Amino acid sequence: MKLNELEIFEDDFDLFVALDDQDKIEFLFDATQVGLEAATIKQVGKLADRYITKAPIVAVQDFQVGPYRLAVTQYPDKIHINSNSLKAIRKFIDKLWNDGLMLSRIKTKKTAFDMYRYLRVYNIIGKVQPFCSN
Repeated sequence: MKLNELEIFEDDFDLFVALDDQDKIEFLFDATQVGLEAATIKQVGKLADRYITKAPIVAVQDFQVGPYRLAVTQYPDKIHINSNSLKAIRKFIDKLWNDGLMLSRIKTKKTAFDMYRYLRVYNIIGKVQPFCSN
């Protein structure tokens, strides 16, 4: 390694100070072997993975089932369905089930944030091949 030829600027030094001891050694090694920019990008990626919390992804969609509307909120492990019609909820759940999404119902009470009459919450058990009801 040629550490005396390595030139570290102020921004790179701020990154270097934030690293653990093992990562500092890896940063210096990478900086001499592949370049300062590549070493910086690698360590910034490691720091981002370490400190950024991964929030659950939530998808909210509205569907029209006949004359009724469905508000569907999907979390990674649950589905919340609001509607003014139990028949519309049942049709939507049957469609999800036939598409291969295995669900189990969770008994929950409606909150003040639920704007429709009925609320149904389901656990997502897993995803399999689509079912045929014939």
